[in-house]
Amino acid sequence: MTKLVIKMDFEALLFDLDGTLLYFEPEAFIKTYLGAAAKFFIDLVPNPETFYTELLKSTDVMENGDNGNTTTLIDFMEDFCPKFDVDCETLRKRFLHFYETEYKAIKPLISKMEGASELLQNLKKLHPEKKLILATNPVFPFIAVRKRMEWGGVPENVFNLITHAENSNYCKNNSNYWLNIAKKTAIDPQKSLMVGNDGYRDMVAKKYGYKTFLVETAFENEENMTEDIMPDYRGTLEDLHNLIFK
Repeated sequence: MTKLVIKMDFEALLFDLDGTLLYFEPEAFIKTYLGAAAKFFIDLVPNPETFYTELLKSTDVMENGDNGNTTTLIDFMEDFCPKFDVDCETLRKRFLHFYETEYKAIKPLISKMEGASELLQNLKKLHPEKKLILATNPVFPFIAVRKRMEWGGVPENVFNLITHAENSNYCKNNSNYWLNIAKKTAIDPQKSLMVGNDGYRDMVAKKYGYKTFLVETAFENEENMTEDIMPDYRGTLEDLHNLIFK
């Protein structure tokens, strides 16, 4: 068997999760997630519409936060909690319990992305010196990210860093998200490749020095992919595999 070797000299590869390493139905996910969460919180927030409306508003605040002194999870909770007559610790514990139990409602919406696990395993096994980073938008706590990885067949142990709401201070649309990843993992963005399916949230990494690969299998947010963030490469994960290895 011919050994696969890196033919492009990246010191690190960053991967988005949803729509990149696993199949994911965004609209169905939002509907199912909000419905399951509202039901789970019904005793604390009796009006489901109020619950998911305010949850989405607080998520937007979290995504656009620029504090830098708190995690994105804290940003969310500090905006969300005052809207209800429930103490924040009670709400925090309820969210955790939800992810431990009823979050499984979204499991049928997630499936494996062909070639994803093979690509990651080849990179880790054959080129362990390359850093692999799961650069998912940190709007969910680690437990929620980990469960989606499990359901989508994405191996956890190959990554040097997984971004999530408990270890990140910014979301993807903030330059500091990308700069902090470089600091935490001691990588040079110009020698790193960001792989994702979102025309804005992932391809914006190009503004901060990263090379980019657009996964077109589940292309999202095309309308916001401006000329200055057009990807360096594009195609399927198989195309990415061929680009990286020879």
